[in-house]
Amino acid sequence: MSAVQHSILDTIAEQGVHFALWSSIMSVGGGLGEIFVNHDARMHISGEHAIPELLEAHKRSKYLTNLMLLVSGASGALAYQQTKDNYWLIGSGLMLAGIPYCALVEYPVAEQLKFLTLDAKSEKAKTLLASWGGIQLGKLALAAGGATIFYWFARR
Repeated sequence: MSAVQHSILDTIAEQGVHFALWSSIMSVGGGLGEIFVNHDARMHISGEHAIPELLEAHKRSKYLTNLMLLVSGASGALAYQQTKDNYWLIGSGLMLAGIPYCALVEYPVAEQLKFLTLDAKSEKAKTLLASWGGIQLGKLALAAGGATIFYWFARR
């Protein structure tokens, strides 16, 4: 590894605490926006408009959301490397747990909603649409838990 590459990696590792804090705060902010702005607005419009909007928004946001969770988790691991404090690993694990949560919980509901766009007024469509807020709340809880741990131990 060249001296320049080694220097860049050292600089990134030194900033692990700051990256972990800021990226986790952005993840929490995105989750809050999804729940209290987007989902709340969807629940006040008819299903035939809400479902296509949800699917389009999910398609656009899933990569950014997962990228922020990945950056937060990796930064938490770098903060652990710098501080040797195990709590950074716990926060990192919570942030990284959001990625499989998206794949195992969020994605199947989005796929079911794709098939219900023609029958958007059905009871199943309404139930899935309403459950979306709870699913987003679960992802927000993981991010908020990780961000809280990061913040708490960055202050020490």
